[in-house]
Amino acid sequence: MPEKINSELFAPCGVNCLICEDYLKTNNPCPGCLISDRGKKKSSLKCKIKNCFDNKSFKYCGRCSEFPCKLIKKHDKNSIKRHNYSTFESAKRIQYMGIGKIIEEDKEKWNCPECNGIISYQSKKCSECGYKKN
Repeated sequence: MPEKINSELFAPCGVNCLICEDYLKTNNPCPGCLISDRGKKKSSLKCKIKNCFDNKSFKYCGRCSEFPCKLIKKHDKNSIKRHNYSTFESAKRIQYMGIGKIIEEDKEKWNCPECNGIISYQSKKCSECGYKKN
């Protein structure tokens, strides 16, 4: 993971884009939820959570007075079911920790022990060598 912290590489729901397989793919990668819509899947473009922030002065669910709302609860339920990854817990980390601490935590958890590549939270597989995390 890069040493320079870019807070725009965190999705509003709290997911670190650096560990997302859409960001990690080599062909037409997603630039990150808050950076651009270029290269995004239709489902990402229609993201209700991201669109919720169009008229707000902050970027993350964890900083919203309505947190946790029904949108993040539904997103979390789907994410746990599909990827065994809690977006609610990620959003909560942004509420209580700085982005810098989250990056350090994610480095420990998602760096590949074989090649130092990045393991995606969706497939639990390294983007570089294919190492599979349990």
